[in-house]
Amino acid sequence: MGRLQWARIVERAASIVTRYQASGGCTLRQVYYRLVSEGAIPHTPPAYRRLSAQLAQARRRQYFPDLIDPLREIHAPPTWPDATTFLRAALDWFALDRTAGQKTAVYMACEKDTLRAQLTG
Repeated sequence: MGRLQWARIVERAASIVTRYQASGGCTLRQVYYRLVSEGAIPHTPPAYRRLSAQLAQARRRQYFPDLIDPLREIHAPPTWPDATTFLRAALDWFALDRTAGQKTAVYMACEKDTLRAQLTG
């Protein structure tokens, strides 16, 4: 694939990522499979690596939206500088159990951590 074709692919990838931002974002792999399903790139390891390199370059030049990167995200419990700040923050956490008194409840589970960002976004 030539430089011009990859420029179009990066542009299409940016529009895919932008659409996902309202629902929490997406990963490189999601963009890759969308492009494969559209026939824009082949379903091969070299195409995946090339897409990764092209999008990384676009992000470094700051003209590509952020992707979810669950492998590099550090999940740490929240901390507060003092008890007063904690109590202010705790007010936002209060919620009644919406399933109290119901015979059944609906739960959603997902295998991939990537989906957590989309489900909670």
